[in-house]
Amino acid sequence: MEFEQFCNLLPKIELHAHLNGSLSAFSLQKLGCSNEQISEYQQLADLQATEKTLNECFKLFKVAHSATKNQQSVYLATKYVIEDFFNENVAYLELRTTPREEQNMTKADYIESVIRAIKDCDKNIIVKLLLSIDRSDDLKCEENLELIIKMRQKYPNVIKGVDFSGNPYNGTFDPKLFQKARNCGLFITLHCAEIKNDEEVEEILKFRPDRIGHGTFLHPNFGGNDSIWKLYLDTNIPLECCLTSNVACGTAKSYKQHHLQEWIKNSLPFTLCTDDKGVFGTNLSKELGLAYQYFSLTPTNLWEMTQKTVSYTFASDEEKKVLTKILQDWKVKNHF
Repeated sequence: MEFEQFCNLLPKIELHAHLNGSLSAFSLQKLGCSNEQISEYQQLADLQATEKTLNECFKLFKVAHSATKNQQSVYLATKYVIEDFFNENVAYLELRTTPREEQNMTKADYIESVIRAIKDCDKNIIVKLLLSIDRSDDLKCEENLELIIKMRQKYPNVIKGVDFSGNPYNGTFDPKLFQKARNCGLFITLHCAEIKNDEEVEEILKFRPDRIGHGTFLHPNFGGNDSIWKLYLDTNIPLECCLTSNVACGTAKSYKQHHLQEWIKNSLPFTLCTDDKGVFGTNLSKELGLAYQYFSLTPTNLWEMTQKTVSYTFASDEEKKVLTKILQDWKVKNHF
């Protein structure tokens, strides 16, 4: 089997995908964006990661947000994103989004619309929802968590965890807030070390979330310090690694100089993710290909990484058994 075919056909697991940032240009067109918006979106998305700027990426996010301003468009956006992941042979998807309030839509309406699309899904893909707390909105973090907990009680099999995301230069991590979420049965995944902020990173690592996103500035060779790295090694928290996103945003200098190499070298837990596949013009098969190209990961390495990722998911034990069997059966069928 050719390597590109291997990446496309492998049953994949996606643990770090933002709903609005995962919308393709075609999906945005179906959601009613103008031809001018679609053309600009497609042109920027098609640029190589090293050719983009952060400002250009934020332009794309604005286009996606402008297309999801009512319950029906949020429902359809969720449906389209799930279908795109399914068509790429993603067997398990954890979709994350920040509940938004618009003129004719409450935050609860927004969450209900996303969940309705997940529950209506007729594809052979397991989909879970992680709800994000925007760190830029300190005053409403507590209020937003209360809503998430309330919705979790209503949909315990769909809403599995809480994310902490947004502009890393704004807001602060509050361990008490996320301990409350944990006490209510929610898993915790936190954007961590996206920028140099040793004090916050240390606080997050001591909290010991179930997973961390990005982890760009953890290792001393990549802007971290020895004590932070030692603390991370003690926790051994799985990393959601987003290669193209980090390069496009400029937090990693290049694919070759990406901090993932330290996780591979030290046999630390990680999984490859897309972050915002529409905005960054990528998909999970491409991310596997980049790991193969720049870090000499073989097909067997990537299959083993995917198999290990099953244990990092927020799925039920029964769902984990199903995913493990899917991967094992695929391996036997394809003789590798």
